[in-house]
Amino acid sequence: MQQLCPVGPDYFEDQDRDYAANAGVELINALRKLGVDLEGIEISPPCGRCSPLEYVLDLGPVRPADALRMAARINDCTDELQRLRTAGTAAAPPRVRIERKARSHHSTP
Repeated sequence: MQQLCPVGPDYFEDQDRDYAANAGVELINALRKLGVDLEGIEISPPCGRCSPLEYVLDLGPVRPADALRMAARINDCTDELQRLRTAGTAAAPPRVRIERKARSHHSTP
C-alpha cells in the first residue's frame, strides 16, 4: 500500500485562477482611475475552445451606449495627459551645458 501524506487547505489553491484574479483587479482599478467601471467582469476557467488553455477575463455585457461612454471617458483622460505632456515639454527650460574649467597642472615657482 502506498503511503500518502496529509494535505492542507493549499491543496485546493489554484495559482492560475489567482493570477487571473490579480490581473482582473489591476485592470478594474486602472480603469476606475479613468472613471470607467466595468460591471459584470468575471473569470472563466479554461475551455476546450480556448488557445492557450488558461483562465480568461470576461468583460461582461457592454451595451453600445456604455461602450461609447467608456471610450469617451478614456479618450478625455488620454487627451488631457497628452496636453499636459506637451505643455510640460514646452515649459521646460532648455538644458545648459556647463563645462568645467581645466585645472592647471603647472605650478608657478
